[in-house]
Amino acid sequence: MRFWVRHPVRREGSSFFRQKADGRFCPDFLCQPPGTADQPGPILAVEYTGADRWAGAEGDRLIGGLWANLSEDRCSFVMVTDKRWERIDAQLP
Repeated sequence: MRFWVRHPVRREGSSFFRQKADGRFCPDFLCQPPGTADQPGPILAVEYTGADRWAGAEGDRLIGGLWANLSEDRCSFVMVTDKRWERIDAQLP
């Protein structure tokens, strides 16, 4: 990884968020896998959600997925639950 940082949630002016109808979605981590000399790796937003909150996090998954789909492969999003870390591996180039 080029970087893997814990995201500073709700810090005005320095937080990354996606606006939703009912508030903001701020992923837990932002990271960037290495790319090539002429192509940087995609920015990966990672959210960890407890199994007890998975159903209620559908809006977060939708906005994260939309953000990634509109990025033209420059960004990726994954939501992990139950320590299913292989979901992150599936998003890496």
